[in-house]
Amino acid sequence: ALPEIRTLTLTYALAGADCIDVAADPAVIAAAKSGLDAAERIAKADQRSGYRRPWLMVSMSAGEDPHFRKAEFDPAICPKDCPRPCEKICPVEAIEFAADFAGVRRDRCYGCGRCLPVCPWGLIAAHSYPTPIDAVAQQVLSQVDALEIHTHVGEHAAFKDLWQTLQPWVGNLQIISISCPDGEGLINYLKDLQQIMKVPESAPGKDLKASAIALKTKSHHVIWQTDGRP
Repeated sequence: ALPEIRTLTLTYALAGADCIDVAADPAVIAAAKSGLDAAERIAKADQRSGYRRPWLMVSMSAGEDPHFRKAEFDPAICPKDCPRPCEKICPVEAIEFAADFAGVRRDRCYGCGRCLPVCPWGLIAAHSYPTPIDAVAQQVLSQVDALEIHTHVGEHAAFKDLWQTLQPWVGNLQIISISCPDGEGLINYLKDLQQIMKVPESAPGKDLKASAIALKTKSHHVIWQTDGRP
């Protein structure tokens, strides 16, 4: 739930985390940023020397279209005497029955699913809404500091398409992490990704088998996360 995301972000920030990774969803990012803002205020009030605001990272996948699940129902068929447990249980107040609006506010809903089982008549369903990756990038990458790309050996074309789509925003990122599980052909695949991203092989940390290697490029660092757990 978004309140828990805010609380966890605040906690990890005060604990000294350098980077916090969340889903590439505008509602989740807003909750995380609220937590970061709160942590910054607390650190300032406590006069914590050396406190640094963590970078906020989002994750995307090469080869998969992002889908956002939203609750959906027709308020016109809801019984008038319903106690509306869906409205009460929603952690982000995405369900409303007001004079000017009734139903689910999609800009608030992040698909937690809590409202589905509490509806006495089973009128609420969850629907996935495919979102083009360029639309997702435009919505979220301007609000964050870092990006993690999940990929698998052999996804050259999908990775290249994703990388080209992300070009308008990658220059503003502090860190880009490439997460790829171990497998046959891993080293050659990562070298191919180097060429796609134009990461020089002569950069520090040439041994790609290390679990996390920072390579300095013109505008950002690249971390190769190849420990077998994407």
